[in-house]
Amino acid sequence: MQNFIYLASKSPRRRELLRAYGWEPQVLSDPSEPRGWFAGDEEELPGETPADYVLRTAVTKLMDGIAAKNELDDPRMDAPVLAADTVVSLEGKILGKPRDREEAARFMRELSGRTHEVRTAVAVGRSREDYRALVVLSKVTMRQISEEEIGRYVMTDEPYDKAGGYGIQGLAGLFVQSVAGSYTGIMGLPVCEAAELLKSYGAPAPALFQPMPTSSTSK
Repeated sequence: MQNFIYLASKSPRRRELLRAYGWEPQVLSDPSEPRGWFAGDEEELPGETPADYVLRTAVTKLMDGIAAKNELDDPRMDAPVLAADTVVSLEGKILGKPRDREEAARFMRELSGRTHEVRTAVAVGRSREDYRALVVLSKVTMRQISEEEIGRYVMTDEPYDKAGGYGIQGLAGLFVQSVAGSYTGIMGLPVCEAAELLKSYGAPAPALFQPMPTSSTSK
């Protein structure tokens, strides 16, 4: 069993979730990207559904991550690479990461009082020929959000690096009325499904498979 994995993602939430269950992710950087992280192919293709889009971008990030891993001089080269991407959609329309406060406010107005879909794709593999990927769908219902609340929310830093312009684990949790599906998937990594993929590559959840302490009985 191995704790170590490679992570082709800049998301601190994915990194934190993996560490919470005992994995030790090494974040790979993409030398072709000036910011050093894997952007993937984030342009939607004509006629592409949210599910097709998020699966394609996650696999693209995985392929870039595998290429970056192959450039390393690391004895742990056999460790799997994990990549993921999340997309928020409302009635089939993708809401990406807001570019500014105006767009973030528009997203929140559109989501207010309605149910939207969140899909996270996870891709795990060791090579371009050896990988597995899946998409997890969740549904989130927001309560009615006032203009004052929207104005205050978009003044924070929270909306701008997140699909749909909100983070369920942050202040936006105050707006969430109900969730159907994977809470961690909405955060950015469906842990249940990701763990099964990693287990298939010899990296089961370390927190679950730690040696059990031996009990001693007193006489």
